[in-house]
Amino acid sequence: VWATIDDAERIRHASEAMQEELNDPSLKGVVTEVRLGDPGQVIADRAVELGADLIVIPSHGRTGFTRFLLGSVAERVVRLSHCPVLVTKLPPDK
Repeated sequence: VWATIDDAERIRHASEAMQEELNDPSLKGVVTEVRLGDPGQVIADRAVELGADLIVIPSHGRTGFTRFLLGSVAERVVRLSHCPVLVTKLPPDK
């Protein structure tokens, strides 16, 4: 079904899903943005647009074959970024 949905609909759906997750009063003021494309490139490009001094990004810390299969957005951001990148380790999946 996703093949029949256009980019605008994908963006709308993702935005609504994020708003549902961020519906906690303690998260009031959090700004979200949905963009399409290669995540590492999009994040690095957006940092340039914002004039960011630092990018903070989480990582699962996968290694070996799993990382080869899944890639690493954090690693790509580090390679493409114009500014320092702080990579934080996420807790293990439950």
